[in-house]
Amino acid sequence: MKRDAQEIDEGGGYIGYMEACDIIEAHIHPIKDESLDLLECVGRIAATALAARISFPSMDVSLKDGYAVKSTDVAFACVQNPKILKVIGAAFAGRGFEGRLEAGTAVSVCSGAPIPSGADAVVAGEFCKVLSSGDVHIQADAGPGRNIMPAGVEIKAGEILVRKGRRLSPGLLGLTAAAAGFDQIRVYRKPRVAIISIGDEVVAPGSTLHAGQLYASNLVTMAAWLSSLGMPCTTSVIADSEDAICRELEKQLPDAILTSGGAWGSERDLVVGAMNKMGWQKWFHYVRIGPGKGVAFGLWKNLPVFCLPGGPSSHQMAFMQLALPALSHMGGETGHPLQTVQARLSEDVTGRHPAWTEFKDAVVTHDGEGRYTVGLYQSASRLQAIARANALICVPEGRESLRRGDTVPVQLLFHR
Repeated sequence: MKRDAQEIDEGGGYIGYMEACDIIEAHIHPIKDESLDLLECVGRIAATALAARISFPSMDVSLKDGYAVKSTDVAFACVQNPKILKVIGAAFAGRGFEGRLEAGTAVSVCSGAPIPSGADAVVAGEFCKVLSSGDVHIQADAGPGRNIMPAGVEIKAGEILVRKGRRLSPGLLGLTAAAAGFDQIRVYRKPRVAIISIGDEVVAPGSTLHAGQLYASNLVTMAAWLSSLGMPCTTSVIADSEDAICRELEKQLPDAILTSGGAWGSERDLVVGAMNKMGWQKWFHYVRIGPGKGVAFGLWKNLPVFCLPGGPSSHQMAFMQLALPALSHMGGETGHPLQTVQARLSEDVTGRHPAWTEFKDAVVTHDGEGRYTVGLYQSASRLQAIARANALICVPEGRESLRRGDTVPVQLLFHR
């Protein structure tokens, strides 16, 4: 049924953006986890809590190159009053001294070497002078514990190192997980996504372009975003045909499906009809979001399916604000994949209608001291706006406009 312009502007029959987000959240869940080697886990989300298997260090070790001593043997030692100790051996990182220190003796140690039994301090090498006899002059005192890293001071066995749901950074993987005895970690699997671009006029990049046709730029944009977030995907381009759409869907074995084009409601917009024919459970079609209102969402064979409009601006916003957060959640993420910062508006920004949520292409700048300023990206080209804007401004439902000088949340269109 065709809607008049006023009904569309007021959002009649469409659901709100936040309502659409709530529906998606209720039906999207993290997919199965997998166990990966540490080097494959960077950026992934931990599927279980990690408790340290060992303490680090596993024993007391030296923080300095020097001499392990009994602190009582070097009390009040100085250049004018050196203490002479007999050197009875050496300890190196990974190879300790097997004997025991007695009063009046010392052991040469390297940084990282185990502290010999009987020693309770290390005198740094610059305060020591080796004599021709093999003895050592100690020219500085060292109280108990000096220059010693106690066992377990960094990590204690059984200590929770990483909570479930934590993103695994290089530091967590190397300096925490590896040091605590892990070689593999269970992480949420990234969803495999099938991207299907639909339209008689749409041609796969690299193919011959005939009059009236255009390349599937939406497909490439989506695939690039998924690739940047580590999500594997397959892509295909098919004609405007319910049978072709159904055949392509039956070929896919992904975790989620994204379609581009044919999602509106004209006689050539066949995607939702094809999904109805396939027996999906449609949860919504049409959202009060500008641009992007023609988006539909449902489940087919328990797979989430997002039917995205084909117009570049509408497609981009429906993808960024509804589909991409859902896919991120399937990979264990809890927040929006786009970083949000607070920025000061350099101009007034007007929304479409108070009943709608409106997103605007924008350019954000940073003064180097933690302050962001944002303004609209001005371009007559929709494709240039999508390609060159580095941020998005949202005029939320219930607001007619945002005013110059206001501080507002802004989504960044680049990696942290």
